[in-house]
Amino acid sequence: MVEILGKHNVSNAFASRVSFKESQDKEKEEHAKDKVLYSETKKHPITTAVKIQADKFTKAFTTYPKKGMSGSKNANFYEFLTMGMVPYLAGSAAMIGVFNLASKFFDTPGAVNSSKLGKRMGIGVVLYGLFKVISRKFIEKPVKWRYGIDVNLPYKKKIDELPEESNKDNLISYEYHKVFESVDFPRYDLLYNNEEYGDTRNAYFDKVAKKMGYQKSEFSDQQTKDKIREKVVQTRLFSTLSSYLWAATGVAIAAQKPWESFVINPKIRINNFRNHIKVANAAKQASDKAVKNVAKYDYFIKDFGTRFVTSVKELVNKGSKSSNVAGRILLGSAVGMTLLGNFMTLKNFNNNRGNKSHGTSPLIDESKEKVVC
Repeated sequence: MVEILGKHNVSNAFASRVSFKESQDKEKEEHAKDKVLYSETKKHPITTAVKIQADKFTKAFTTYPKKGMSGSKNANFYEFLTMGMVPYLAGSAAMIGVFNLASKFFDTPGAVNSSKLGKRMGIGVVLYGLFKVISRKFIEKPVKWRYGIDVNLPYKKKIDELPEESNKDNLISYEYHKVFESVDFPRYDLLYNNEEYGDTRNAYFDKVAKKMGYQKSEFSDQQTKDKIREKVVQTRLFSTLSSYLWAATGVAIAAQKPWESFVINPKIRINNFRNHIKVANAAKQASDKAVKNVAKYDYFIKDFGTRFVTSVKELVNKGSKSSNVAGRILLGSAVGMTLLGNFMTLKNFNNNRGNKSHGTSPLIDESKEKVVC
């Protein structure tokens, strides 16, 4: 009986070891080469973006500085660029905290003025970042919807590191890049024979060519590559220009007076919300007007939105004549650059190309066996 149980335990241990080895081999196979994160981005765009940024953020403050300071032979330019977020975030935190944290050391009038300025600077940092990130989407998303070109399409890159003391047991690391990160050398190789786009070799290029208006062809990759590059260049240019104009607009909005009385402290916010609930419940027996007067202070987002709208109005209409003109020019420039970017990137760049009805010859002559580039 003991012998049978012993054999049974050995067989279970062997089976579990085989299962574990198979799972390890499967994991290694999945990460044995660079992988486009198309399905992840399509199904969970926010989660995937957060995961990528969290990975970069964590390594920018831990792994990459350690490798740089130790003189690691595996430190590279990607890590250097990723660490650029460290001074950016540190500077943003300093701008937010320098007046808000130091106000307690001032006299009463100085503390009040410091608090007002600190709030506007804090809101300025927040709006700068939000406007800069979101405004890019106003140009990038229409290009993606219209032509199927995602200029931010990410992929996970496998890095085979050189052995050194700190990584002698782990010689593989991963980086997050973009397929069109380099305009001159995009990673087209990751788009060929990609099952996520279809069963054929040119499935990705077939879809882009169809959206561009090209006739169906087995040479869709040759038809579209130059045009993809053209759209990537245009999209990057106008999204960058518009993002800085929108970021400056966000800072200008944050500089307006409505933000001076904005309550940032979460404890005060919670207490104000609790007080509102009590007063609102008591006011239900009074009149709708009383409820509305209390309700305007009930919610952080609503309060933020109200001050934001009021600040925009002050920027363009309620200040001095010169400040109003400057505000209108700034806001108009941001809106105008976004509209111009959409016009330039979405216009029909395939007009009179490869269409015999317009009297021109197609880009690819399919009657010939060979194509000379």
